[in-house]
Amino acid sequence: MSGRQIDTRRLFFALWPDAAAVAKLVDWTRLAQEACGGRRMRPDTLHLTLAFLGAVDTHRIQDLIDLLHEPRGPAGTLALDRFGRFRGPRIVWAGPSAQVSWLEALHRSLWRDLDRLGFPRPNEPFRPHVSLLRQAGDGDLAAIPTMRPIVWDARRLVLVASAPREKGSYYEVLGNRI
Repeated sequence: MSGRQIDTRRLFFALWPDAAAVAKLVDWTRLAQEACGGRRMRPDTLHLTLAFLGAVDTHRIQDLIDLLHEPRGPAGTLALDRFGRFRGPRIVWAGPSAQVSWLEALHRSLWRDLDRLGFPRPNEPFRPHVSLLRQAGDGDLAAIPTMRPIVWDARRLVLVASAPREKGSYYEVLGNRI
């Protein structure tokens, strides 16, 4: 009996920052690293994940790209104005301090369509953030100098394939909507 090897890619949907927001986020990664140590995210990997799908059969990718063209309601401006930490995976992140209604609606809309395609929504709450550091130490986030908020016109929704490599993951944008 010969089994067919299933070709998969590790996929996620994200909001992708413009060059100006990336430049400011890079400054924040430096400040966060000075306080906490860890590995800084490369500028080309900075993003806000909306839906992590994990390993997906490659034959399903076109259906996921097609979701980028579904109506999603208005995009908007996102103000990243605080640092936070996920202790388990040792991630330091930047995120909004207040709930962003358009972002919550976008997240719900995307997961509604993903559920229709058979992708189960995770049980954990949506915590919008941009990861700045991985393998961060226990440094005091309050020691990071207060910065002006990063105001980002978050309109670019992308489907991304992630490939882990020795020096971190590398991303390939498979489809996008601006």
